[in-house]
Amino acid sequence: MSNMQSYDIIEGFEYWNPEAWKKFIKDYIIPLRNSAVTFLKLKDHILKTAEIGDKTTLSEIEKRRGDILPFLLGGIKEDGEYTDNSLAKLVKLALGIYINPKEWINLEKEEGIKAFDYIYVKNENTTFLEFLKKLDEISSRILNIIGEEPKDIQETEIEEIIKKPEKMLEIISGIYIKCLQVSANHSYYTFFTISTRTLPFKYMIAAYPKLQHNFDKLKEFLGLAKIFEPTIEEKIKKEEYTVWCHSENGLCDSIYKLNYAIWDYFTKKDVKNVFYYISATIRDLQEEYIQKVKQKFKEIGWEFPKYLEALTVHYTWKYVFTISGPLLTEGVLSYRYASGGGNFVELKCSISLLNLLDDLSPALFLGSYLFDFELKFSDNRLVIERR
Repeated sequence: MSNMQSYDIIEGFEYWNPEAWKKFIKDYIIPLRNSAVTFLKLKDHILKTAEIGDKTTLSEIEKRRGDILPFLLGGIKEDGEYTDNSLAKLVKLALGIYINPKEWINLEKEEGIKAFDYIYVKNENTTFLEFLKKLDEISSRILNIIGEEPKDIQETEIEEIIKKPEKMLEIISGIYIKCLQVSANHSYYTFFTISTRTLPFKYMIAAYPKLQHNFDKLKEFLGLAKIFEPTIEEKIKKEEYTVWCHSENGLCDSIYKLNYAIWDYFTKKDVKNVFYYISATIRDLQEEYIQKVKQKFKEIGWEFPKYLEALTVHYTWKYVFTISGPLLTEGVLSYRYASGGGNFVELKCSISLLNLLDDLSPALFLGSYLFDFELKFSDNRLVIERR
């Protein structure tokens, strides 16, 4: 990350080459999707083959699919607590299939009672499964964009996991590693989607010069869409300050959302508890990225333009400016205090739109939404909003 330096110097980063993007997807996103789908199908397969419903007992499981009993009972101690590496606890956290371990232990101690007849299997959704479904949804869309058929996970693969439950850890480890590799923290291709989320063409080609040579074809493949073009006569300036973003569900938009899903779910306690089975520490990828960007801002001396109204962290605020050619001629600043009160101020101004885009572009390039403001255009209005 830098102040608009050219990324042509990065070896192996061929952002201008559709085949390089496809290779990135095949090497990292497809394996991530396949691991996520395998885990999702594992749950569906267990529920189906063991015929687990609302009132299914351990005795019924024992008759129909006795080989999954370790998934429900493995690693439960005599006091009804889970061991640190309990298989049953992992299955509960990841798949949402479990029993009440204390009830089982207590009934097991009762003479003349067959505990299996009275212990019901529970089935719930989990945050980890929600994460995997999001990974599947977005990555499947990416595969469709590049014309790649998604792999169909065979039942034999699922049965192999049931035979060897330790394979669950291999899959979880694969998901964790591929998430790291796909994230903008490690992939220049994913970083490209952050840096082009909302950006004037001038700065896009400063960072990625080879886009300019075949832009019409590349914008279609990458899913780049024009959101603002200044109404000025100067052709070169008009092109330079045309602002581009991502078309909905296009390639860049999808990879951007995949990265955001990874960042978001990596902070969730229930997802981290699953990953703790394969790693003692779970990285907060978004916070790592934010800290690197803050350091970059210090290096280049970037800060929010001072010629706008002075704002503090105590406000939620929104500017709505009227655009007149290359100028912002009037506007409204609305704001709200953290305590709940707020107000709005009408602004008479003469701000250079082009200069403002110059001043904001370093933050737009590095991901301004991470630093509390977004840039939007609507008709002849410019909106700058702190969310």
